[in-house]
Amino acid sequence: MSPIRIDTSRFPLVVVTFLGPATDEEFRVYLDELTTTRARGRSAWVFDATSAGRTPANQRRMQAEWLSDNEALLRETSLGSAFVIDSPIVRGVLTAILWMSPIVGGHAVFAHYGEAEQWAIDRLREAGLEPGADSSRAS
Repeated sequence: MSPIRIDTSRFPLVVVTFLGPATDEEFRVYLDELTTTRARGRSAWVFDATSAGRTPANQRRMQAEWLSDNEALLRETSLGSAFVIDSPIVRGVLTAILWMSPIVGGHAVFAHYGEAEQWAIDRLREAGLEPGADSSRAS
């Protein structure tokens, strides 16, 4: 089972959970799933990296290439991305990086899952959308 989970059960709220290091092949599958899920339409995303561990440089490059290759899709569908990172240092680094290279649709960085999910739900509601079926998850 992949250490990267994409939960679309509450689409247009999508939750990605990183549960540890991924192989390059698992990361490629994740990027393919991102493309497929993004193509479903406008959505807000929560990326929970509290259990992620380190991402190798080659996978960071793969992610950057995906973002570049899919910029038009993101402009069309992204209502925002919330990042959950419990390390204050890593949160600060990500905030600085995203300030210099903003993500299409806007973003915010949080220490706790509940805050990130609420931010994403607020982005959906601002667009006249509601999260699907089960709109609650334990923090």
